[in-house]
Amino acid sequence: MRSSPLVALFFLSSACCSLFAQTEDPAAGLPVTTAVLASASSYEANQRFAGLLEATQRSTLAFTTSAPLAELYVDAGDSVTEGQALARLDARELEATLRSAQAALRLAEAEFQAQAALAALAKVKGERAAELFARGQLAEQSFDEARLAAEAEQARVRVAEARAAQARAQAEEAEVRLSRAELRAPYAGQVAERHVDEGTLVAPGAPVLTLVSSGVLEARIGLPPTLAPSLARRDAYTLTVEGQSYPGELLQVLPQLDATARTATARFRIRNPGNALRAGQLVELHLPRTLQADGFWVPLTALAEANRGLWSLFLAQEDGAGGHRATRTLVEVLHSTTERAFVRGDLLPGDRLVLTGVGRLVPGQALRLVQP
Repeated sequence: MRSSPLVALFFLSSACCSLFAQTEDPAAGLPVTTAVLASASSYEANQRFAGLLEATQRSTLAFTTSAPLAELYVDAGDSVTEGQALARLDARELEATLRSAQAALRLAEAEFQAQAALAALAKVKGERAAELFARGQLAEQSFDEARLAAEAEQARVRVAEARAAQARAQAEEAEVRLSRAELRAPYAGQVAERHVDEGTLVAPGAPVLTLVSSGVLEARIGLPPTLAPSLARRDAYTLTVEGQSYPGELLQVLPQLDATARTATARFRIRNPGNALRAGQLVELHLPRTLQADGFWVPLTALAEANRGLWSLFLAQEDGAGGHRATRTLVEVLHSTTERAFVRGDLLPGDRLVLTGVGRLVPGQALRLVQP
């Protein structure tokens, strides 16, 4: 028996009502986990500022005398230790000068000794003449001659002594010049540049090698002028070079701003274990700061990208019928870490934030809240 159209319409209407009732059932919404928002008045941020590593010491080494360069023991890029020999002059002329000065010194000392003996003899004669003159056995003229002769010999002794001292100084000067015929490293470091080759006639003061220190380096980092006064020398700082962290010590903040970047330059001392670092490398200062701002911490997974640099969140709001629906709101990200972000926007403490399924949500969608 065929059903009448009226009966068919009745059953179709009943099915639609049943489907609508299922859609409106809170248990039929998209299952999501949520969290209640709590406000915060500040957040911790690890700010980074870039700079360059520089050598704490940089010296251009040179000889103080003119002579051909006999040997060069190092080249650019070589590491050296304190006191290590770096270069040597042809010292034959200096050695001859030293031998001549030493011979002149020996002659001057011998003349001094001879003159001292003559002065001693003249003194004895003068003392005897004084005794004879006192007893009336010597004429006054002879006594005066003996006395003045002794004084003259003493004057010649002083002259001979001065000549010996002069010869000694010349010998010492020649010895010093000879010792400076070999160039040694004043501190441990690296040869940054070689300026001459072997066989070159080196003039006094002409650059031979440029040496930079390597045991301790200096990091120069530009900071906002408003931030510079907060740095303290007693605080601990972390500097990063190519992903490796090193402890840094604040030396000073230069009083004058950088003319180009308008930043305050902070100088940090950084140890260089194993000479792993080199001057000229990029360095970053990690500076944790507490920034005052009203906002909310949310997981990164709850964020969805929106337009014009903003981001969006979904809130689960009660629909008045015992269920919840998704509401979309725009927020600004003030700071982020690897897991969460600090945001501000049209949010209130106690709002229920949707944590999961954000990519499948649309505004007004029914939600079913589940336990995480």
